[in-house]
Amino acid sequence: MANSLQQIQAKTVGAAHAVKAGFNGLRGVFLHLAEEHGEVGSLMRRVLKSPDPKVRREHYPQIRRELLAHERGEVTAVYPVLAQHPETRGLALAHDREAEELEAAIAAVDAIDFTAPAWGVAFEHVYNLVQRHVQEEEDEIFPKAQDALGEEESEALLGRYESAKRQVE
Repeated sequence: MANSLQQIQAKTVGAAHAVKAGFNGLRGVFLHLAEEHGEVGSLMRRVLKSPDPKVRREHYPQIRRELLAHERGEVTAVYPVLAQHPETRGLALAHDREAEELEAAIAAVDAIDFTAPAWGVAFEHVYNLVQRHVQEEEDEIFPKAQDALGEEESEALLGRYESAKRQVE
């Protein structure tokens, strides 16, 4: 588990992500998801920059847990709602395929020892998938979804997402 200073740093980055998302008009679940993107991204960058197996061992379990809970929460609670709207249906289907790709990449990292050079390569692949995913969601999917759902439904969806995420954690 990351130490307190690193947790604070990740929370700070997440809050900055949320502020930016809020300025871009995101509310409710979409604002919250953007905040989570910032937090896990901060931890991932820390691991990506370090070849030290101790750093990997310390942070990866939390990163893995957060990524999987986030994606499964989205797949369970958020994207089925988006699939009901014509303007976001295609985005929802594409997201589900990308979530499967991310889970497979995480499983590949899981299968490699923290000390192996291949671990860093596999983790970098996960990092790149996450960065691409975050950019696509925050720049394209979330704004369209926010427009399709409106603020009230976006707020209501946050509770359903949190509940789904707790169930998969």
